[in-house]
Amino acid sequence: MTHRSDEPGTDWLRSYLAELDRGGRARRLELSRLDRAGTAAQLVGILGAAPPAELVEVVFARSEGNPFFTEELLAAVRAGSSTLPATLGDLLRSRLIGLPDPSIQVLAAVAVAGRPVPHRLLAAVTGLDDAALLAGLRAAVGRRLLVVLPDTDEYEVRHALLREVVAADLLPGERVRLHARFAVALTGQPELAAASPAVSAAELAAHWDAAGEPDRALPARVAAGLAAADAHAFAEAAGHYRRALELWARLPVGRAGGLDRVDLLGRAAEAAALSGATDHAIGLLEQALDGLAWTVEPVRAAVLLGRLGFHRFRADAEADALAAYEEAERLLAGAPPSAERARVLAGHGLLLMLTFRTSEAIPVCEEAIAVAHQAGAGAEEADALDTLACCLVDQGDMERSLRLHREARRRAETAGADEIVVRTYINLTVSLELAGREREGTDDASEGLERARRLGLEGAWGSVVAGNLADGLLQGGRWAACDRLTGELLAGDSWGASRLHAARGGLLTRRGDFPAARAQLDRSLELSPEAFSDIVWLWLAELALWEGHHDDAEAAVAQGLRWCAQRDPEGKLPQLSAPWYPLALRLAADRAEHAAASRAAGEVAEARRWAAPVVSALERLAEQVSLTPFPPVNCSLLLASAERSRLGGRSDPERWRAAVAAWERLGRPYEAAYARFRQAEALLAARAPRAQVATTLGPAHRTAVALGAAPLRREIEQLARRGRTPLEDPVDPTVAPEAPSTATSLGLTRRETEVLALVAEGRTNRQIGQELFITPKTASLHVSRILAKLGVTGRGEAAAIAHRLGLVKR
Repeated sequence: MTHRSDEPGTDWLRSYLAELDRGGRARRLELSRLDRAGTAAQLVGILGAAPPAELVEVVFARSEGNPFFTEELLAAVRAGSSTLPATLGDLLRSRLIGLPDPSIQVLAAVAVAGRPVPHRLLAAVTGLDDAALLAGLRAAVGRRLLVVLPDTDEYEVRHALLREVVAADLLPGERVRLHARFAVALTGQPELAAASPAVSAAELAAHWDAAGEPDRALPARVAAGLAAADAHAFAEAAGHYRRALELWARLPVGRAGGLDRVDLLGRAAEAAALSGATDHAIGLLEQALDGLAWTVEPVRAAVLLGRLGFHRFRADAEADALAAYEEAERLLAGAPPSAERARVLAGHGLLLMLTFRTSEAIPVCEEAIAVAHQAGAGAEEADALDTLACCLVDQGDMERSLRLHREARRRAETAGADEIVVRTYINLTVSLELAGREREGTDDASEGLERARRLGLEGAWGSVVAGNLADGLLQGGRWAACDRLTGELLAGDSWGASRLHAARGGLLTRRGDFPAARAQLDRSLELSPEAFSDIVWLWLAELALWEGHHDDAEAAVAQGLRWCAQRDPEGKLPQLSAPWYPLALRLAADRAEHAAASRAAGEVAEARRWAAPVVSALERLAEQVSLTPFPPVNCSLLLASAERSRLGGRSDPERWRAAVAAWERLGRPYEAAYARFRQAEALLAARAPRAQVATTLGPAHRTAVALGAAPLRREIEQLARRGRTPLEDPVDPTVAPEAPSTATSLGLTRRETEVLALVAEGRTNRQIGQELFITPKTASLHVSRILAKLGVTGRGEAAAIAHRLGLVKR
């Protein structure tokens, strides 16, 4: 947008630039740059309303918080222009007038580099002798066009807008020549980069690319991808590989950077997968397989098929995943022992275990271990050992399982197999939980997450470890830690996002924030492979029970029991079905009690009829579990037995007492508090002494208060009032019903009010999601509902209403 010389913003800018050369007030103001919030506040003052967050981002990024540049940029951006305003560009260019040629050369070189440039690299790129280089630098620094970074010999253009102007004014040939000179200098003397190997390789690749040298850029991009992967910067590696594949399509080459195209596609697929892009990884692997003659190179094809099978499973295509592994094994039938054959077998065993085909997985794992041992393939042997350990848990051989998990970790560490090391933390945590050593499992998962972070695997296997850790923290009563962990990790995409959403949904359910809990669980269900959807349905059932939505609870329970029947048709895995029976019988008992209160005998009978198959299955499971005792399974069965007594119309305090003791031994305070609450309820119904009821109900109340378990606490306090049983702890106002507010009168929920506060601050949907631990899509849905409820069409209007009505108090 072009301004007349007398338009607002021009005179002060001219004065500012004039004073900048002389120093003084403008220089002091330049150093007092605003942060993002300060820039947003300045834009509010100019516009008279809260600006869209996207506008704040664009202006702040280019102005770098300089208040003198903000107004001019605002006018251009609002006019839809991405170019620098003519007045601002001309005035910035005026600062270059009279610069000696050496200063122009060094300024152009630093602008093209796009980052601070060390002195020796600048000398090599400009070709100036020492005297001319120093003279040019002195003039540019003296005119405050370049700055010297503290404690370095590196030079940087003073401001992003000045760098933009200098780079834009270069002729295309000049720009290409400078990139080429950077590339030649860095190729001949890589130490001039003064950066890590991954950063140096990335910079060199970018310069060869911008120099228009695809023959040099292609191997440089491959090398940059390999260096980034070695540094565990998988997203960056994926970007380099993607550009290398684009260049490969234009060049008639057979190999580049030591790889052929199939190798490159395979590495690109793994980098994409490890940075969370599973669908893209699948597409790249399919391309690699299409470019390979399977009969000529069966081993290579089998390895790629194995990786394809694993990623197809993660994309919830279980049948296709198994088919890929079966085809891979067919290709390797009769092949001599090798690391590749062991890798395929180990991957197939893992997939069979993950889909609960334990009896099929064990011989595959044992064959993988034997082949790996013969081939001296330590990583593959560790991989198969860890999966075999999981299978042994399913068979109840707990001690051998735990021993093999630790042996697998040791061997993976020796082999330097980072992914397998991290995966042992996933599986050992689960095994320890089933062994009743939940605190030990949580501690192991915590260690595993830290290790995954150090290895750059936080978004891949590390996020699955984090999902287990979140579950352990929640079940162990460490709710604040669970809150922090899930909030932190759900800010980005990851393999374990579905499990993290589920844990957060469970936490919010037990805290009583039901709308937010449902949003988390719905998102988890969207992301969860079918093989792991049971945990989500468990939480959805509990949520519906607390809400009193019995039909929803019945649907969730039915889905869960159906899942158990599909995964374990012969009933050999009690750990799958055991958690469902207490929920199913709790639902039936709730229905029966409500019906009895209404004297609806037919509905009571119907609730008991609905529960009859569950009771029969429970009895069969109880007989089976006596042979394979898992402490969590036993706890679930004791809780189910107590719920069954409640369904029968005479809640048995002794059964509830047994459940309390079991959950307390396991270290699960919430479940123990719930069982104590029901025990006290049963004691009251049996007209037990009030002191006995108080002794039972008091600890349950203290636990609920300490955890912040609002729904359970309300039930306990209502029972205490009904039974005239005093509680030691006063009622906490934080869980009392909220008074009507302006927000509720407008129909806004608590979560919508939180979102509106962030909208008024100019946050984007992604930033809102990061703040509230929801996805950008969910944030967008909240914003749409807010606009509809307020009767406005844009975020700015909504923000203005929020401020005017005092809804935002941040």
